Amino acid sequence: MPYAKLNGIRAHYETYGAGDPVLLVNGLGSPAVNWLFQVRDLSPHFRVVTLDNRGVGETSVPRAREYPTGQLAEDARALLDHLGVERAHVVGASMGGTIAMELAIRHPGRVRSLALCCTWALGDERFLGAIRSWMALAPRVSLEERMRHLLWPWVYSPKYLNDQARVQEGIRRALAYPHPTRAEALERQGRGLLQWNGTRLGDLRRLRQPTLVLVGRDDVLTPPGFSRHLASVIPGATLKLLPGGHGFFVEEAEAFNRALLAFLRRAGR
Repeated sequence: MPYAKLNGIRAHYETYGAGDPVLLVNGLGSPAVNWLFQVRDLSPHFRVVTLDNRGVGETSVPRAREYPTGQLAEDARALLDHLGVERAHVVGASMGGTIAMELAIRHPGRVRSLALCCTWALGDERFLGAIRSWMALAPRVSLEERMRHLLWPWVYSPKYLNDQARVQEGIRRALAYPHPTRAEALERQGRGLLQWNGTRLGDLRRLRQPTLVLVGRDDVLTPPGFSRHLASVIPGATLKLLPGGHGFFVEEAEAFNRALLAFLRRAGR
């Protein structure tokens, strides 16, 4: 498995396929393995790069009170440098979307296009309260309880959660993963996320990359209203609603991948 020294951490990444580079950036406490369905469908057409953000998966867990969103964006930029990638299409889900936006603001020449999925520029108090509750409760419950009772009711749609066979298989796979997210990493990423919220609206209005904003119709964590606002802030952004909840790129992967592939092909012309 490939690793790179990025900004003082040992970061795990993977690359698949060939062609124009596409960087996939995942969300709060989520390892890059969650992009499995996107890697499957994108890698026949693009060079797909995934990264475990600091604190998650097989990447280092540096001692710090918080992992600021800007720091996570600089880790992504350092990975592009390590791979010799001058410009990449950047796809970010949830907190990964904030990292993608921050990367585009700081280093606009490195970002060929933006696909911002189930994310936000300005979250409300209900959303911020949910994140704070995750941060507070994660150290107090087991990994299975964290998934089943704390995170997944926010992440997946009722349709997904009512399919008990699918839920059990998802939990089985998560428990078998050898690098489960540590509660301290979720807390540190979460503090950075809360600090970033609402601070970049003016900068987002100056972005010029082709931008697609995607959201699940049943997303209760970052509801469609967040994405409508985001699409109205970024010049020329297109908004697309798809089936599914916050984790729609997992539960409705085929529909999500079709929309993403169509956008990446247009943006690459």
